Amino acid sequence: MIQHSNIEIKYKKALPVFLFLCSVFIFYVSSVAGFSLNTITGVILLILSMLMLTRPVVIITSNNIQMMNLLGITVKNYPYIPEQILIQDKSIYVDGKKVISSLWLDVNLKEVKEFFLMIEQQ
Repeated sequence: MIQHSNIEIKYKKALPVFLFLCSVFIFYVSSVAGFSLNTITGVILLILSMLMLTRPVVIITSNNIQMMNLLGITVKNYPYIPEQILIQDKSIYVDGKKVISSLWLDVNLKEVKEFFLMIEQQ
């Protein structure tokens, strides 16, 4: 069994890669046509895509689930005990409240289940 002190969950790769490709296309068009307001849009998309590829959105520790924004600031905390955790329909619930959905996040639910089982055994 893999032992972790915490689990970091990031965005799925499809959206950030798409945003990165859009920013490259905008930079190409701006280099051909000249500087415009769209060049600034390309810079914003480039920064956004890089942050989405590198920063975790959710950090699961042994007693807390932290929701983070792209700047790395904790937005929400969900303290829990292992009995409050329910993994169902590719989502994680804490005390009946949906906390993590795997729609936009690259979460390995098997690894998360093992993590919660390891916490219960300690």
